[in-house]
Amino acid sequence: MIAASDPETGDHAAAVAEVLVFTVMAFFAAHVYALLLGDWSRKKRAPDSRNVKEMVVAQSPMLTVISVPVIILLLAVLEVFPDQTAVNLALYACVGELAATAWYASRGAGASRRQSVIAVVVAIVIGVAIIGMKAALH
Repeated sequence: MIAASDPETGDHAAAVAEVLVFTVMAFFAAHVYALLLGDWSRKKRAPDSRNVKEMVVAQSPMLTVISVPVIILLLAVLEVFPDQTAVNLALYACVGELAATAWYASRGAGASRRQSVIAVVVAIVIGVAIIGMKAALH
């Protein structure tokens, strides 16, 4: 999102949304393909349509997780927010989703509240660090 936005004018929320959607779709396709190849190698049997469907369904959260940031960016396109505000809100939403995922995954794995809080803090630190590094590069 940082690479596609223009920090000087703050414009381009539509471009950021487009980059976000297509990047996630490309990562999704590559991820599903890599997992199918791994299964093929491990099981010594070519994947069939059932395997592909199972993998697509199992990896579908990669596609749904972008809903909130994309909606925020589209609100800027509709001029509800200034573009730069929407980009910032979308970044915060991504970090929030990362934190929520850390909480959900850790609690689902039986972690204590303390362990889950630590997982959330680590997720937030990683998310903010990635944003900081990307901002420094662009």
